[in-house]
Amino acid sequence: MWVIDPIILGAAVITSLTISYISMPVIIKVDNMKRFMDEPDQERKLHKKIIPTLGGIGIFAAFLIAYSIWGDANNLKSYPFFVASLVMLFLIGLKDDILMLSPVKKLMVQALAAAVVVWGGNIQLTDLSGILGIHEIPLLIGQLLSVFIIITIINAFNLIDGIDGLAGGIGIISSVFLGVWFWNYNYLHLAILAFVLSGALAGFLIFNFSPAKIFMGDTGSMTVGFILAYITLHFLVLNKPTSGGDYMATAPVIAISVLIIPLFDTFRIFFWRIIQGKSPFIADNNHIHHIMLRSGYTHASASITLWSINVMIIGVTFYLAELDVNILLATVILLALLIIPFIRISGKLYRNAFINRFSVDNRERNISSSGYKSSKEINEVSTRELTNDKIPELKDS
Repeated sequence: MWVIDPIILGAAVITSLTISYISMPVIIKVDNMKRFMDEPDQERKLHKKIIPTLGGIGIFAAFLIAYSIWGDANNLKSYPFFVASLVMLFLIGLKDDILMLSPVKKLMVQALAAAVVVWGGNIQLTDLSGILGIHEIPLLIGQLLSVFIIITIINAFNLIDGIDGLAGGIGIISSVFLGVWFWNYNYLHLAILAFVLSGALAGFLIFNFSPAKIFMGDTGSMTVGFILAYITLHFLVLNKPTSGGDYMATAPVIAISVLIIPLFDTFRIFFWRIIQGKSPFIADNNHIHHIMLRSGYTHASASITLWSINVMIIGVTFYLAELDVNILLATVILLALLIIPFIRISGKLYRNAFINRFSVDNRERNISSSGYKSSKEINEVSTRELTNDKIPELKDS
């Protein structure tokens, strides 16, 4: 098993990555021909040029084809309901990318897809592992909570897809972590599912990392979010005390840490809109990635920083997994609350360092070529150049 399983997992990843990678140039070409493009508006959509936006088609195709070849659906009883829900979300995402749909209509389809996999596939939470002192919960409460979790993760992943490479990278980190756990505990059918997703996202990320050549669109973000929600729900169900065998008593907190960036940003932005008297479904430019760009980060540096923060929080949570579940939950929440202050401070330091370097370069250039004799004259020229907005643009896509 320890020889065969890695071969199967590797083949599954290579298959999904290859299909995704090969399909992206074709999708880009078709998008350009049919003008299925995302246009910048300098408020929320901060890329500099129009970008093809149907990359989710390639991710969806790569995932389904690769799992059909290498997966073990016979051991995954909820798989037919999972595929039905996935197709629903793919179609509604595709329609939204082409024609635009209201948030309410998308939410209704998300709720339907979640209900199909929970009730039809018979996969739901029955235990909260002691969070807030709650252990076993009634069946109906567990089913409704499971639907809520699926809808939340779908929308969290959709909302984090705002700059080049961010959503794809977060999806790879989450799916790889969960895939390794499934493999380590001999749930090969779920490990393949998770690793196939990581391969499909890796093939897409090659074209989506800054400067992006294609976006995944709602077609991709809703389907990827649903797949992550599905495997996360399995992770939670398999880690309940009554599941038999080894289990992680703090699994709910570990699941939160795996998706901490999209979950924290979603709850933060919804809470902020509500206290301002706005609808939580009205889009704005106050997401984490918007704050980072305003703080001086580029698309690439913002994505890499958030990937690193996500990995760090997963590592800390896993290292402290033997703590009481509520203490661990408080620790993860505290780490999440420190993200925004860290971003603002590091962004300010980065920008100040950039401006200082720019000023020094100007001084040296002026000394060598401008003919100024006094340091006072040189300082005046450098100051004028800085205040005339001659600092190079910090955004790179």
